[in-house]
Amino acid sequence: MARRTDPRLSRRGALRTLAAAGVGAGAFAAGPGLRFLRSADAADQGPRYLIVMGCFGGASMLDCFMPVDVNEAFTDPQRGTVISYPTVTPEGSNIRCVDRSWPRTYLERHARQSVVLSTMSSSVNHFVAQARSVNGRDTNAGRTLMESVASAYGDGRALPNVNMGRGGYAEPGADPTLDRRYRAEVVTNPVTFPLSMSGHAGILRNGERPARDPALRAAMVQRARALRDGELEALSPFGQTFPTARLRRELLQARRTTEPMLETQRLIEELLFVPDLGEAFPLEQYGLTPSSEADRILDVLPGAFPANATGTPQDRLQAQAALAYLLIRTGTSAAVTLTEPGTDGFLAFDQSHQSHRGAQQAHWDRVLRAADDLIELLSTAEYMDADGPTGTSLWDRSMIVFATEFGRDKWDVGGGFGTGHHLNNGLLVTSPLLAGNQTLGAPDPNNGFLTGFDGDTGHTTPFQGLAPGQDPLFSDPRQPPGEEAVYGTLLAALGVEFEGQQTIPVMLPDARLP
Repeated sequence: MARRTDPRLSRRGALRTLAAAGVGAGAFAAGPGLRFLRSADAADQGPRYLIVMGCFGGASMLDCFMPVDVNEAFTDPQRGTVISYPTVTPEGSNIRCVDRSWPRTYLERHARQSVVLSTMSSSVNHFVAQARSVNGRDTNAGRTLMESVASAYGDGRALPNVNMGRGGYAEPGADPTLDRRYRAEVVTNPVTFPLSMSGHAGILRNGERPARDPALRAAMVQRARALRDGELEALSPFGQTFPTARLRRELLQARRTTEPMLETQRLIEELLFVPDLGEAFPLEQYGLTPSSEADRILDVLPGAFPANATGTPQDRLQAQAALAYLLIRTGTSAAVTLTEPGTDGFLAFDQSHQSHRGAQQAHWDRVLRAADDLIELLSTAEYMDADGPTGTSLWDRSMIVFATEFGRDKWDVGGGFGTGHHLNNGLLVTSPLLAGNQTLGAPDPNNGFLTGFDGDTGHTTPFQGLAPGQDPLFSDPRQPPGEEAVYGTLLAALGVEFEGQQTIPVMLPDARLP
């Protein structure tokens, strides 16, 4: 894939280049009423943005960024050969990868802001492991990463936490004290989701009298809402029987707060990344105008276009990335979750049960490309604070976590082999907020396990004393860290603190965000 911007440019330089081309800071500034809001975090350093890429089905680091080299792999007469590949360490990178186009390209562009680390999952059940990958085994009162970031940086945002995932990645946390505003808004179709952002815009074709007069249309809807909320709601049997029910109170609160924000900020248009497509997507017929960045987004993410009149995107992951960018750029959300839906819509990385190498390659390439495109969009969009342009980008405040469920079996048994689930795995995180260009842990060529490491120094803790082909025990202290420490470290890098927080200090930069 050809790079659309020169990777040698700094983010500030890229912004200056865009300004010279007539798409400067003003093009990326939030519109009226869409200022980037400062949050109430202790340091008052402005917002951070979390993007979770849910790698559904068990993305194996042994098959991408922590591989055993093919020349080092041990062969066991009974078990086969440790899964291995030709490997490469791209220039300027301290991270080794499978010698394949997309992993190599990703490191060439983003190694300096990436950390690859070994981890231990605590479950090989898909749903359970997905949930624990984002809730740290309930280490923070049960809050997910996304809920924690939304609660820290979501005040005043219309939709602080948007989740386009499924399974455990879309599961809410277990903290009953969390403000309902910070639980996820679940999105199934990123193309048509913006159409739900208004109760009256776009519901009538041009030519019908209310459509010709938007003010009249809005006034009619407001009258209906006033009657509903002021009289009918109190008279309803449900309202009289359950006047203090929690879900009812949350619904009424959302009507009073979130609903007006969605409409006054014109999110029905600000989040639309697909232009008028005639009969397939007839926006103009309904008086709607897409985002001013629709053309730029679709140049980077052409698969986000709907394939037909149902609004189903050609590539659901690209469409998710397009919406994620606009949710952050417009100041609508602080946390956004995407999920690789798989080439068939369901299995994704779990196709490894049929063809391990091919499945891992196909889906790693898809998530890396989507992440690269999203980074490009965020890197060339200027962050605006309360005082105006800052000369920094939205990407300077963002983090992408490639959340996976568990690892895979470590042995290549020949042919189109499949692999089962395994607790030992790793994680890829990319963010300017990390001490990047690091690999923490290492693959053991004798058994395919990823070793642990010292959290303060980063030094590997090899499985010395194990015979070739012998697996370390789950309780072996040389195993990688679990979900709790990873969860705490990611939030620490994002400026979020909580009681009992565990961290991996070597991942955190000494200098905090100015």
